[in-house]
Amino acid sequence: MDYLVTWIEGEEVVYFIVDEKDLCRLGGKKDKNCIITQIKGTH
Repeated sequence: MDYLVTWIEGEEVVYFIVDEKDLCRLGGKKDKNCIITQIKGTH
């Protein structure tokens, strides 16, 4: 399963796609500026 991570920092918005392993590496940051959306992987 892949996850779309949306990071909002001031006026900047950053999008990146991670898998479950990378999501765990993020440490489950409960940052109010971070939105994690589950998406279906293509593999």
